[in-house]
Formats: sequence, C-alpha cells, structure tokens
Amino acid sequence: MKLLPGKSKKVVRRVVRLGLTLILALFAISDFGCAAFNLSLSAARERLQSHPNPGHDYGEALSRFQKIQASEGPELNPVCLSILLTHGKRTKRAVVLFHGLTNCPEQFRKLGRIFYELGYNVLIPRLPRHGVTDRKPANLTPLKAEELRDCADTSVDIACGLGEKVYVAGLSAGGTMAAWVAQNRSEVARVLLIAPALGLQLRESLRSQWTMALLLPLIPDIRINRYSAPTHAYTGFSSRGLGQQLRLSKATFAGAFHQAPKVQDVALVTTQNDRAVSNLVTWRLVGLWRKKGLAHFAAMEFPETMKIEHDMIDPSQKNQQTDIVYPVLVKLLNAP
Repeated sequence: MKLLPGKSKKVVRRVVRLGLTLILALFAISDFGCAAFNLSLSAARERLQSHPNPGHDYGEALSRFQKIQASEGPELNPVCLSILLTHGKRTKRAVVLFHGLTNCPEQFRKLGRIFYELGYNVLIPRLPRHGVTDRKPANLTPLKAEELRDCADTSVDIACGLGEKVYVAGLSAGGTMAAWVAQNRSEVARVLLIAPALGLQLRESLRSQWTMALLLPLIPDIRINRYSAPTHAYTGFSSRGLGQQLRLSKATFAGAFHQAPKVQDVALVTTQNDRAVSNLVTWRLVGLWRKKGLAHFAAMEFPETMKIEHDMIDPSQKNQQTDIVYPVLVKLLNAP
C-alpha cells in the first residue's frame, strides 16, 4: 500500500496508527493475547539462537569476506557494498559496524576510517535486502529476522579472524543487532549500542512492542515514505521490515530474561531528541542485563538542546553533528 503525499499522507498515517493501537489494545486484554504473548516470547528465543562459527585466522576471515563480496550483485549501489578496511594482517583489535534500517555501509564509512587509522581492522557489512539501486522501501518487505541474525553471526565470525579482540557497534536496527550480539556472542570484548531500535515510540510497553513484532509481519505491508533521505539510502520504511527488526529485539529480551549477556562490557549512546525509537525500551533491556550481573556498563545521552538526531552517524544527513558525536563514540568503544 503506497501512501499519498501531503495532507492525505498525514490522514492515512493517523488511521494506521489508530488501527494498530486498537489491535494492540484488544490483543493485550484478551486471554488469547496473554497466552500468545508468552508463547511468542519463547518461540523468538528458540528461532533466533546464535550459530557461532568463529574464524581462526586472518586468511580464513578474508576468504569468508570474499564470499560475501561475490554474492553482492550489480543491482546494488556501488557505495553500498560491504566494506572491509584491513591492514593486511590480524590486528590487536577488529571492529564490526552495523548500519541502520534503510541505509547501507556508506553510513559508517567515515567513522570506520577513523577506527582504521587507530589500528583496527574494520568490517562494515551490508544488512540483508539493503543497498539496492532503485531505493524502494518494498525491498525490505521480505526481510526476515533470521537474516539479520545470520548477518550478525557471520560478521562476528569474520571479525574473530581479523582481530585478537573483537568490538561491535551498531546504529538503530544495527543497534538491535549489536544488542543481540551482546546477549549471544562471548567472543566479543565490547559492544556499543547507538540509539538502538529495540522498541518503537508508538507504544512503549514491552507487551505492546512484542505484539507489534507478532502482528506487523502478518498484516498487509505499509510503506511510509520520507521527504528526504541520503542518496544511498531507501526512500522509506516497510512495516513488515520493522516487524522483523522487533522480532530480533524480542529474542534478545527473551534471552536476557533467562541469562546474563555473553558480552560483559556494554556501552550505550542515546539522544533525547530521538523521534524514531524508544529509549525507555532500551533501558529496560539494560536493567535486565544489570540484574543478571553485567560487569561493565557506560552510557552517554545527548540532551535535547543539542538537537542530535536519531541518525547521528551518516555525514550526509541534514543537520548532522558528527564533529560532536564521533569523538564520543570513539572514546566509548576504544576505551581500555
């Protein structure tokens, strides 16, 4: 379903929001909703478990990355291909940078170069279904949480061969993937969550978020276009794609209810000016981790007065302030 421009677009958005709100309310108060809620939480954990296969050395890591390169076809924007910045050998540290939903590795290229100059081997993988030249949000309609899980697993596996210590950071949907890594991959030394999309702002209770994760992949796809987007990013979002992102978030929470995160060093960067994701939901996950004994945690929140927006990474975004943001991210991820 393609939304109309101008006032019609705003009306349709309100109708969609109202419809989803009513569905969530009815679902949450029903006995069926409670049973399905508990069942779906358990299923998310089971279906989105990690399947680690860490690389043993630099040569193996390079070979695995080359297979990814070979799979990225001519339908992709050249700047959106997966990026590997390497010093030609295994280094003391390697970092994986996960970009956000609708964007592509170009989003992290500049920040990746900074880490490369600090001596890191840097991997910036292209998320599944992203980077297609036509930039249509419909490209994200068939996205599955399992694909995001596999991308996260594979990226960590490769990074294990690239560096003696592995660090992971991600923005938005990439932050959700980074949180999943923190919960599941013991090979990683530190994880940095950047405005992670663990929950949307429509409703901030966990039950509402997970109900959306159940419903959004099932209802007809709703595509919301943006008025402006970088030329390497898609022009809008797919509701089904958002639902799959929430499935990965739900799986991460499901794991956190049962055990401590495998990564015991986590940092978080958020902004009070975020209009895309729920910081409250993110802090719920951090609370679970701390109850389970998270050893090291650091957080930085940009105040609303600074007007740091959700996508604080991509230099091509309007009103970007990377001169302020990048040093904070480097300090948090590069700390001893």
